Amino acid sequence: MDAEKLAEDVRMCAACSKMCRHVCPTFFAWRSDSPTPHGRALLIHQEITGAREIDARGIEVLYQCLECSHCLTWCKPEIDIATIVEERRREIVAAEQRPDGLLKMAEAIRKDKNPFGEPHAQRSNWIQRTESKNPPLLYFTGCTAAYREKDIAESSVAILQSLGYSVMVSPDEVCCGSPLFRTGDDTTGRECAEANADVLNSLEAKEIIVTCPGCFRALTDDYSRLGVELNKPVRHISQLLTEHLDDLPSLSDAGPVTYHDPCHLGRHSQIFDEPRRVIERMAGREISEMERNRENASCCGNGAGLRTLFPEQAKIIGSERIAHALLTGARYLITACPFCKNMLSSQAPDELRVLDLPELFLECEKSSDTKSD
Repeated sequence: MDAEKLAEDVRMCAACSKMCRHVCPTFFAWRSDSPTPHGRALLIHQEITGAREIDARGIEVLYQCLECSHCLTWCKPEIDIATIVEERRREIVAAEQRPDGLLKMAEAIRKDKNPFGEPHAQRSNWIQRTESKNPPLLYFTGCTAAYREKDIAESSVAILQSLGYSVMVSPDEVCCGSPLFRTGDDTTGRECAEANADVLNSLEAKEIIVTCPGCFRALTDDYSRLGVELNKPVRHISQLLTEHLDDLPSLSDAGPVTYHDPCHLGRHSQIFDEPRRVIERMAGREISEMERNRENASCCGNGAGLRTLFPEQAKIIGSERIAHALLTGARYLITACPFCKNMLSSQAPDELRVLDLPELFLECEKSSDTKSD
């Protein structure tokens, strides 16, 4: 974004009557005007006009943003504050002023190839390979499914194999770079992108399938932005599964089911219908939608470095989303993002099962086995 356009956008946002504040998840968590789109725009506007420099407190406020872009849904002049914040974060990182927690995360990715600091050798030790005559699919696992939500990785491979695909998972896959891109570290993010491109481009596969929307956005938008090209298409698993709806199993008695739209999959990638079609097929009923859904869906609280820096506020945001789900009377809350599943399941009561989309497949298989017994 050029400097003149940036200055005009932040001026308009800073002077606005805060029409988007009621949907900003960080306003809900802090109950303060500072960590809102208006507060962040005002900071940058004051910096541009020379009224004040962005100090340590200002940097903190700029990192109290989930970059969920919910504010953009309600912004009449369509000012993309999330993108402006991300651009300003790049300058903060370049000036070596990023918060310590994010510096440690970047160091973990450089050393261990994942933000959790887990041994890279254990990234793909969960997979059981099978052969098929069909062209193989290359499953890009992502860090959260590989290290924190392995049931999602295992379920993804199981559902793809049940549909007749041979599934490849490369042990040389590294972090997609999404946590770095969202927090302003394009330099380390580019290292991840180039390493992944070397690996993924060298493998013979029909296409790359991802379960993580953060990975999806990184492998498509961010890699292209940095000039790193992949030689095969990338799709979210929900897009592939819609081609096999008649082959999917269904729960014998799901009860009410609701769906949480991940920000990177929904607002950022405009993938809304595909997960719903798959869920309704496997649940055997229509989704009981939360009041805030699709473009207006609330964030889970687990993105853009917020949980790393402000874990308690992230949990508040996640708990609020769980409250939205409980209002539907649902027994199952389904999402299509390992990051979202990880946060929402940690805040859900026992009576609400939180599953990622591929995990619903295994739930259907268990239901079928129980019914046959």
